[in-house]
Amino acid sequence: MQPIPVPVCPEGAPWDPARAQERLNRRVQVVAGKGGVGRTTVACALAVRAARAGQRTLLLEVDAPDSAAALLDVKPAVDVPREVMNNLWLCRMSPPGSLREYALMVLRFKPLYNLVFENRLVKYLLRSIPSLGEFTMLGKAWFHTTETTESGEPRYERVIIDAPATGHAVTFLALARLVANISPGGVMKQASERMAAVIESDSQTCLHVVTLAEEMPVNEGIELVREGQHRLQMTLGMGFANRVLPSLVKAEEQGVIEALNQSEAPELQPYLRAAARRRDREAWQAEHVGRFVKATELQTVQIPDLGGSGVQLKQLEQVIAVLDAAEGTHG
Repeated sequence: MQPIPVPVCPEGAPWDPARAQERLNRRVQVVAGKGGVGRTTVACALAVRAARAGQRTLLLEVDAPDSAAALLDVKPAVDVPREVMNNLWLCRMSPPGSLREYALMVLRFKPLYNLVFENRLVKYLLRSIPSLGEFTMLGKAWFHTTETTESGEPRYERVIIDAPATGHAVTFLALARLVANISPGGVMKQASERMAAVIESDSQTCLHVVTLAEEMPVNEGIELVREGQHRLQMTLGMGFANRVLPSLVKAEEQGVIEALNQSEAPELQPYLRAAARRRDREAWQAEHVGRFVKATELQTVQIPDLGGSGVQLKQLEQVIAVLDAAEGTHG
């Protein structure tokens, strides 16, 4: 029995193909969600897809354990973007590296940076400043959106940010506006205003929310959407329901299963019970995806369960194919 392919969008959910295409092609795309839902898988798929379309693409990880490098089967690129595929640059931002880069941008003199920021006491004091690492990583992300080539074109035509898990992501993304609001006039206020402007841009930036078809990830996804709209003032992108099980039984085959349930053949019972459990789990997943769509009103892409303990580069092709289909789906 061959599984039935998972529909790109949930059954009966509204779908605007023009809106989906616009969101999937925004210049700055932030991918967020609960820990373990597959944020890096979605971020990598978006980045590889954009790079193959000829867009110079930067995939930024926020202080992560090099998950993107492992998925793409390349060496990690820490703090300095490195081209790992044609048109695709990878960079894992770290707090120390981002602080160093930001300080050098401001001071513009490496010996002065070494004198001040490499001082043991100064390092100790800096570590005690709340959210300084997040602020400098956000500043680094902003800087990469402003970089240009010698001809004046953007160095990166697409920037995909693989954000931290939900709570940390909201804090990270809210920091620029918070600092801008409380800072007196000066360099810090100007820098944070520029960062906030990119995050809040209603024309170039969007927030994608990744979830699983399960209760807790959906709850966190719904809360993240609310935070994104109200606290972060971000334009919402797409929803992604990951690891959705394909249906094993067609609607017209269900009658056969029910008839077999009435049979007295004991040898069939283990298989029938397994089929019933699978059917219940499919219905349970559909219920949670439907709840996510109804609560968030996001156009939601369903990514099939690819099996195994984690997604590899070969399986990433299937996720990219789903994104291709989503951009051309009409409901």
